[in-house]
Amino acid sequence: MKVWKMITAAGLTIMLLPGCAMNTGARVYNDEKALAGDYSSYNLTNFSGNQSENTVSGSAEKLEGMDTIWELDAEEPEEVNISYSLTVTSGKAKLVYVDPEGTVSTLLECSAGEDAGQSASEIIEVREGENRIRLVGAEGTGLEYEFTADKGDVEAFGD
Repeated sequence: MKVWKMITAAGLTIMLLPGCAMNTGARVYNDEKALAGDYSSYNLTNFSGNQSENTVSGSAEKLEGMDTIWELDAEEPEEVNISYSLTVTSGKAKLVYVDPEGTVSTLLECSAGEDAGQSASEIIEVREGENRIRLVGAEGTGLEYEFTADKGDVEAFGD
């Protein structure tokens, strides 16, 4: 009987460890290869989002991981007007631009505390091919965001 309890306890421990090690936010936040990849991977708690025409917004009690919120498959180089705001209540988050070659550029990064809320408007030069902007949250990130673009497709987080 004692042996079975030890085996059961060991088995449960082994099953729980991958869940801790697989923290999506901590794993992808600074991984440029993952950020440039074609997949999205995230965990959300108490998320609410809204999308209307060329604007997407949302908030989450906890976001870990990443998803694409804007995409443009450009036939030629062009300029795109974007505006965005990000407020972080816990953890840290960022918006990154991924060009067709897979180069990742940080547009905005916020951490809870002094730089918890930021916003900007700018013109980005997109290249021919698939251009994306991704919202990325580190471990245990609480946030609110809004993003607008005058060209391309905005997408609600998780769609």
